[in-house]
Amino acid sequence: MKNNSNDFFEELYFTYSKKLFLYASATLKNQELSKDVVQDTFHEALRHRDVLLAHTNPGGWLMNTLKNKLKETERARKRDLCRFLSLEIDFPDTDDLPEALVTSHSEPEEKPVIEKIRDTLSFEEYQFLERFVFGQASHLEMANEFGISVYASQKRLERIREKLYLTFPERKKRKSKKRMSGLTLLCHI
Repeated sequence: MKNNSNDFFEELYFTYSKKLFLYASATLKNQELSKDVVQDTFHEALRHRDVLLAHTNPGGWLMNTLKNKLKETERARKRDLCRFLSLEIDFPDTDDLPEALVTSHSEPEEKPVIEKIRDTLSFEEYQFLERFVFGQASHLEMANEFGISVYASQKRLERIREKLYLTFPERKKRKSKKRMSGLTLLCHI
């Protein structure tokens, strides 16, 4: 089986792809995202072909790689969701404050955060961000819906983040836990 690496990888794929997909689906509860993670796992296997060919338990290696990819995916999704949601929590909701405090508030009124986001992003970019964050769409789903490649979907999200960092520069600097608000801190744990 290990003599011809192409045959080895084909056999590996046919033997383990369904098992890996079922595990990923049970963990993520999103079939499209699970397909992406399994694909990334096999991509990683090809990148580390020499290690995998010499490994005594290639199925175990694939499963450990899948588990690491699942952790990365969940961390990225939580990070994106927390960043998007944390843009809203820094501003008090004036509807819940007593009338006297609202009228005596002397700071100049700012636009709500969501309006700033809509002003910063084009309509298509906002739809893209909203679908990715709240719709929990995978990059493959986004690519199909918007008629672009998976790589273009990833790049588009990266560009959207950069635009938002220009509008909210203080968000990019929020790396230290000392500066984080309670919800943002919870999201990073």
